[in-house]
Amino acid sequence: MKAVIMAGGEGSRLRPLTCALPKPMVPVLNRPCMEHIINLLRQHGIHEIAVTLQYLPEDTAV
Repeated sequence: MKAVIMAGGEGSRLRPLTCALPKPMVPVLNRPCMEHIINLLRQHGIHEIAVTLQYLPEDTAV
């Protein structure tokens, strides 16, 4: 099974956290949100993952 993580918005409702940081990299319990999402997908047997990015895509490195 494959998954697509849609993480392309500016995160305007998360300001000021997302002024210089993309939404997927906002920390939740001291880890980027994207890390939590990927770990959940792996736990459910999903190993093929695509990510859609628009806002600050070069800063989203997992």
